[in-house]
Amino acid sequence: MKLYYYCSSQSCKKENSITIKSNNRYDLKQEIGLEINERCKHCGNHTKRHINRLHAKPNYIIIIAGWVLAAIVTVFLWNLGWISTLTATIPIAIWMSEEKRASAFNKVLLRD
Repeated sequence: MKLYYYCSSQSCKKENSITIKSNNRYDLKQEIGLEINERCKHCGNHTKRHINRLHAKPNYIIIIAGWVLAAIVTVFLWNLGWISTLTATIPIAIWMSEEKRASAFNKVLLRD
């Protein structure tokens, strides 16, 4: 799961990501406080955003790693003489887990 925010500059409005990874907004509040103060990666302006303005998206690098792991396990089982269709559930389970974490983060907002 990656956390994103939009730049506050009128000319930019691009989506930026932050490196802090948290499972919910309460943990994020403990780490960084109520607001983030980041520099936009596109225009360079400082953006000050409340943590309720952050939104989460699944991290597709982890999902691709799940596909690679499934391919390796399939080749290994194929060489042993087994045909395993259950290895396709590895990336599906990882994808569902990432979607669930992102959805849970986006559903909960903090009260000030």
